[in-house]
Order: sequence, then C-alpha cells, then structure tokens
Amino acid sequence: MDTKITMGNVKSAIKDDKDHMDYLKQDVNDDQKMGGKYKDINQTSDEKHISKLAGDVKADKSFISKHMHKTK
Repeated sequence: MDTKITMGNVKSAIKDDKDHMDYLKQDVNDDQKMGGKYKDINQTSDEKHISKLAGDVKADKSFISKHMHKTK
C-alpha cells in the first residue's frame, strides 16, 4: 500500500522509512548470527527492501526540496 507524500506527512514518512531500515539492518545482523537454512534468502530479501526504502527516502527528500518555500 503506497501512501501519497504531501507537505504535511513527508517528514513523518522519511522518519518511518529510516526506522524501518534500521529494523531491517538489525534483522540482517540477526540472520548472520543465527544462520539457518534460509539465511541467505532472508538476508537478500531484507537488503532489497532496505534499498527500496533508501530510494523512497531520497525521493521524499527531493520532494521536500522541490516544494518547500524557503523563508529568509
């Protein structure tokens, strides 16, 4: 489910994505420690998800820079 980014929610969306990336990074570290049959599959999935979220954050920051009115 995609949430539309607006000036009202862009900062919250960026924070949520960064928090989610931190969680996924911890999950990758846990997979490294625990090992298991599906370790590589799980890590690859998490790493792809992190990359997507990083792209979302970059796009959201771009949205801010394009739409914020700078006051002096």
